[in-house]
Amino acid sequence: MSGTSSYVHDVSAEELAEFKRGLNALDPLSRRIMALLIPRLIALEELGDTEGAIRVIDEIRLIIWESRGTRH
Repeated sequence: MSGTSSYVHDVSAEELAEFKRGLNALDPLSRRIMALLIPRLIALEELGDTEGAIRVIDEIRLIIWESRGTRH
C-alpha cells in the first residue's frame, strides 16, 4: 500500500483505466450519482463499516446494470 492510503489495495493502471472506461460509458445522470456514491464508499471503508460499504457497492452495481440495459 502507498504511504497514507487506507484502501484495501493499491489500484493498478489497468484497474484505473477499466474504471474510467466504465464510468465514461454511463449516462450523465448515472455519472452524477456515482460521483456521490464513490466518496461515500471510501468513507465507509475508512470507518470499517463493511455492511455499509456493501450496500453502496450494491447501489453502484444496480446503476451500472440499469445503465447498460437502457443503452440498447
